[in-house]
Amino acid sequence: MLRTVFFIILLFYLPSVFAKQSIIFINPGYENTNVTGPFWFEVSQLMRDAAKDFDLDLTIHYANRNHIDMKSLVAKAIKAKPDMLILVDEKSVLTQQLLSLNSTSTPIYFLLNRPSELELKRLIDHGIKIAGSVEPDNKQAGQLLADKLIEKAQYAANFLAINGDYTTHAALDREEGLNQSVQTHENANITAKTVANWSATQAYRHSLGYFSHQSNMNIVWAANDAMALGAITALDELNKRKDVLVGAINWPLRAVAEKIDVTIGGHVTLGAFALVNIYDLLNKHETAPMHHEVAIFSQHNEQTLKLVEQIHSDNLAINFRVFSKANENPLPFSVESLLLEATKSAL
Repeated sequence: MLRTVFFIILLFYLPSVFAKQSIIFINPGYENTNVTGPFWFEVSQLMRDAAKDFDLDLTIHYANRNHIDMKSLVAKAIKAKPDMLILVDEKSVLTQQLLSLNSTSTPIYFLLNRPSELELKRLIDHGIKIAGSVEPDNKQAGQLLADKLIEKAQYAANFLAINGDYTTHAALDREEGLNQSVQTHENANITAKTVANWSATQAYRHSLGYFSHQSNMNIVWAANDAMALGAITALDELNKRKDVLVGAINWPLRAVAEKIDVTIGGHVTLGAFALVNIYDLLNKHETAPMHHEVAIFSQHNEQTLKLVEQIHSDNLAINFRVFSKANENPLPFSVESLLLEATKSAL
């Protein structure tokens, strides 16, 4: 009789004991490649691999660059009450939405774009549970790209800077990095600046206009690879490509990388790093610090090209568990460590 009672009790508790921890990620981009490039697709791919390693139940919804749709998806996600909700606070639109809520028990983790310190304090004071965040050092990205382009130019560097937008922390910090680089080089200056909303089409139009009327510009600094491709299309039409260096932030696939003179990337991996941190948080492992700013950027090379190819072939073999603080000696999350893990299996 006692065995029967014990068995019934065990069956009752089994679903909760073995239920996977649920994570919802509201991806602001598209599920597939589009005019803004494959970046957000790649972020999702890496996150799925990390979730599989940690046996997490990851659900991804796509806002397709539409902030109204993104707010709707966030509202639905909060009602679903996941163990963790991952948000990208582009242009602070989600901060305002969260501040409008009466309350929510769902913990929030910010990825790539997080609210400012003041906004975070307001959210916490409002009763929003902020679990943490991870974002790249975008100043490093902007400066490193400019430095490499100036180095490659070997003569006076006159930039056309094509940024993604006017308001996100990522765009503003990348531009600040560009400015810092130019200020440290006597032979460099920014001839023109524009914003193309991360789009190849808009970058093409702007570049066609600028290069049709200004002859002294010899470098394009683009805040992502899609905009760099748009600039290259314009330069090809004007028969000026051979006279202009083009650089971009993001690690593109080989066919695109071969068209761009300098590419800087690595931040595509930070969605996976967010899941490492979330796993540690949910399972009470050592979690400090709460907020991470990672100097993740490096120049695209043969190894990183193969890594991106693996991401697109859905054949990534990195064991993300080696970065968890559940281990006595976890590996630091870096491009070098990721490539080391990938090399052990497939690269």
